[in-house]
Amino acid sequence: MKYDDEIRARSYRFRDEYVAATPAWYRGELHLAFTLLFTGGVIAWCAMKLQAPTLAQWLAIVPIFLLGNWAEWAAHRYILHRPTRLFSAIYKRHCAVHHRFFTHLTLSTKARSTGAPCCFHPLRGSLRAGAVRRAVIGVAFSKNAGYIALMTMAAYYLMYEGLHTLSHITDSPLLDRMPFVGTVRRLHVTHHDPELMATQNFNLTFPICDTLFGTRSDVPREVRSPMQGQG
Repeated sequence: MKYDDEIRARSYRFRDEYVAATPAWYRGELHLAFTLLFTGGVIAWCAMKLQAPTLAQWLAIVPIFLLGNWAEWAAHRYILHRPTRLFSAIYKRHCAVHHRFFTHLTLSTKARSTGAPCCFHPLRGSLRAGAVRRAVIGVAFSKNAGYIALMTMAAYYLMYEGLHTLSHITDSPLLDRMPFVGTVRRLHVTHHDPELMATQNFNLTFPICDTLFGTRSDVPREVRSPMQGQG
């Protein structure tokens, strides 16, 4: 279809420009590896700090997980896909870089520079906010509660980045057949359709909030009315 061809052409043209502007020393796989190792280190550090946690303290994982799912959905929908004065830089990076580099037709992560537009830096927002919450929870409740909170947030972030990366691996029947992973991949492909990216599938992990708030879409674009021929 003409519209699909235009999407591919624009995305590949932007990719060429982005890769050309990327320093020769940068490696996307090292970016991802650092993210995984750093976040895994945070989880291990928190686990070592725990001192005989009680069942009630472990149960705090449930509300923290649900809060994380909502935060993931809300930040993606209202910050990454809506221009605001306070978060304009994040919005531009997400929509003007990530969604131009990757569309539902060009999700491949083969280029050496793909780590930058695909991954967030672990020292940014998520874990810094998690550290603040850990301190607050630690003061309000107990040190164990604070460490469990930070450990849960770090694990959620690790899951987020892991599933996001798997969603950008194309032509993998094995991943497509995996329960849950295949669903996440399918929903994320739909999210990268330029027609739907601002309205559908904002969860990158469990699609809990997408389901609750009516933003989940399992419908392939082929059965909708495509914007063929439009510029």
